[in-house]
Amino acid sequence: MAAPRLKPAILSCSRVSRALLREARRYADVDATVLLTGETGVGKDALARYLHLSGPRSREPFVTVDCPALSATLVEVELFGHERGAFTDASIVRTGRFERAARGTIYLDAVTALDGSAQGALLRVIEERTVTRLGGTTEIAVAARIIASADAAVGDLVADGTFRADLFHRLQVLPIHILPLRERRAEILPLARRFIRGICCTSRRAVATIDRDAEDALLRYHWPGNIRELRHVMERIILAGVGDSISVRDLPIDLLDAREGYLTPAAERPPTLDEVERRYILLVLNRTRGNQTRAAAMLGISRKSLWEKRKQFGLR
Repeated sequence: MAAPRLKPAILSCSRVSRALLREARRYADVDATVLLTGETGVGKDALARYLHLSGPRSREPFVTVDCPALSATLVEVELFGHERGAFTDASIVRTGRFERAARGTIYLDAVTALDGSAQGALLRVIEERTVTRLGGTTEIAVAARIIASADAAVGDLVADGTFRADLFHRLQVLPIHILPLRERRAEILPLARRFIRGICCTSRRAVATIDRDAEDALLRYHWPGNIRELRHVMERIILAGVGDSISVRDLPIDLLDAREGYLTPAAERPPTLDEVERRYILLVLNRTRGNQTRAAAMLGISRKSLWEKRKQFGLR
C-alpha cells in the first residue's frame, strides 16, 4: 500500500519550496541519514515528519528527541535505555528512544546540543547500528532511520570543534537546507491564511481576512523567527479577539518598529517587557544564524536558559 502523502507545513507555492519538496520526496524512500539545516523556526520539524510520512516507514513510529532538553547526565539513558539495577532507583527495565522507534524514524532535533560524550555515543550507533542499554551487555539492533536537524551555523560548530566532524559527515549523507522565510516571501501570506483558518477552526471563530495594509506589513517584516514566529503572531491576533478582518492596528508592535525599517508604529501602547525580551532573543538568534551557543553567549545566559526562553515565547 502506498504511503500517505500529507500536506507539509512548508507550502509548495514558491519555486524554492517546490524544489525543496521534490528533494525531500527523492530522499523519502532512502534509508540513509538526513541532516536538515536552517534557522530557528523554518520548518525543520515539519519537514522531518513529512519525510517519514512520505516513505515506506510511514506506518511505523516517529520518535522525536528534543536534544536541548536532555540532561547531560541522563542523555544516554534517554537514547539507549537502561537495565534493572543499572543505577540507584532503576527498578525496572526502560527502553530508549532508539528501541522505541523500532523500524520507524528517530528524529534528533537540534542535534548540536548534545555534549561530546553523547556525540561519541551517537556516532557509534550510526556506525555499528546497535545500542546497548546502560547496565546491560546485549547489543540491540537499530532498525530505525535517523533524521537530525541543526541550525544554519552547524558548519561553524564543526570548524571550532564544538561538534564532531566525523559525526557531522555521518549525519549529512543526505543534506537538506531550508531557506529562511524572508527568502521565501511568496509563502508568507499563504502561510498566514492557513494558520488563521486552523486557529479559527480550533477556537470556533469566523475566519478573518487580512487587510491590504496588514498584508504589506507582513511582507515587509524580516521574520527572524521564521514560520514559527508567523504562526505565533497569527495566534496572538486571533485569540486576542480580532473582528472580521485583520488590520495594521491588530499587528504586534514587533512588526511595526520603525527602527528596523518596516513601518511607522501604529500601536499606541509601548511594548511589554515580555515582547521586548522575545523580540531581542529573535534578533540575536537571527544575528547568529540560529547558533544556540553563540546566541546564549551574546545574551549572557546558558544554553539551557535560552532553550527555556524559546519554549516560553513559543520559539522552539
